Amino acid sequence: MTKLCQHRDALLDRVAAHLVDRPYEHLCFSRIAEECDVSLWALRYNFGNADRLFRAMASHLIDKVVAQAPVAPPKGPASVMEALLRHARALAGLMESEDYRRLAYFVLRNGGHHSWLETAYEERMTAKLCADIEEAVLCAGERRGETILMRSGAAHSLFKSLETSIVLARLLPARGVVGPDEREDIVIRATRQAFASTYIFDWAVSSAA
Repeated sequence: MTKLCQHRDALLDRVAAHLVDRPYEHLCFSRIAEECDVSLWALRYNFGNADRLFRAMASHLIDKVVAQAPVAPPKGPASVMEALLRHARALAGLMESEDYRRLAYFVLRNGGHHSWLETAYEERMTAKLCADIEEAVLCAGERRGETILMRSGAAHSLFKSLETSIVLARLLPARGVVGPDEREDIVIRATRQAFASTYIFDWAVSSAA
């Protein structure tokens, strides 16, 4: 990564830490510079205007979450259920991170007024994390010499179940943070439902059809 990119990312980290909870309408370059203790010139040089900064911050937050996403283990004797459970636990851990909280709140606060933000959230992050869930199941099946798939929408249901119970709970003051035992119960329930939607794909039957 070049020094320019590092400097730009550092600016976005600083701005996000201060302003991610603010709606778009409250973004003002001079106020951002003052509240985040950064140079107004640096903001204008790197982003041009508040709208570009807003979009850059969204992209930056999505990239940070995706970079931390759990991936399917390349080897190991885990069963499909165990592999799915391990992946769901890792995904739940990611959802408890500050980066994920910032992104979720950012989208929740601004997505209704900016369709491109919700689209980016779904296409660049949600779709990627759901594909990783399906890959974890596929890899576990391959270690058993079988092709195991998930029914359409099952990975998305698992993802949204975890996100609703873990992430949104953090954004509701009356709800509070989910404790370790409750999180484990949430993960197990969601994983069992997802496992029930897995099936062995028979290549012979498919070819005959």
